[in-house]
Amino acid sequence: MLTNNQIERLLQKIHSGELSVFNLPQEIFEFTYSELMTVVDKGFGGGVGDFVEGSPRALKATAYRDNIFKFSGAKVFNEVKDISLLIFNEDGTKRSFKEFKEFGRAVNQKYNVDWLRTEQDTAFGMAQGADQWADIEEDKELFPMLQYQTANDERVRDDHAAYDNIIMPVDDPFWDTRMPPNGWNCRCQVIKLHDGKKTNLKTHLKEYNKKREAEKLPKLTNLKNPSKTFSVNPGKVNYVFDEKTHPYFKVEKRFKPMLKDNFGFKIHEK
Repeated sequence: MLTNNQIERLLQKIHSGELSVFNLPQEIFEFTYSELMTVVDKGFGGGVGDFVEGSPRALKATAYRDNIFKFSGAKVFNEVKDISLLIFNEDGTKRSFKEFKEFGRAVNQKYNVDWLRTEQDTAFGMAQGADQWADIEEDKELFPMLQYQTANDERVRDDHAAYDNIIMPVDDPFWDTRMPPNGWNCRCQVIKLHDGKKTNLKTHLKEYNKKREAEKLPKLTNLKNPSKTFSVNPGKVNYVFDEKTHPYFKVEKRFKPMLKDNFGFKIHEK
């Protein structure tokens, strides 16, 4: 978490014009990158240098690291842009620093506490999922089937509850879009099986809807993953946060060259 001194310094520099979308704070970028990479490495069980060079895990970890680097730059840009919009009142007069600081602190809370917590959970889940998928691929001759399991409590969302206990072969396309984490803060997992009967999805959905009907809940029309962001298999994509769909990467046309250059932030060592 950023210290009060860091937040105060950030807001003072934005209010004075020393920092802006054209001169972004390296300190906040490094904080964001470090916070996210710490959980990515934890999810993988090690950093890029801990894996055999050229191995599937090393390549995946490298791709995830590069994605976090770009994501961190885009996030800092959006944060500074949002805070900068608060410098002036609606009538065009400049807010006092005291008033501006209160608004700015609320934006910081959103970006560097609330959203960061969710982003860390997602980064850890994606890295852990990618690491688990590497194990699944390595062991699929011995464990050719996978079973979906939820946390089995009241917090499980309806569409994930519908996947509970589904069994599919490792190579089935079902796992291309439902491999956990397949939603924000997803706590589901898959279990490797020596054998098992492949689930008939139509029958499974029908039985699930019978339970919902008995509980007087609306039926699900299908078993698709409703999340565009998480309709991926972490082990089959080279990113944690999709640059095509995540809002941080959706910048105005005039900022596209800056986005491409990662807003001028220094490239980490490869």
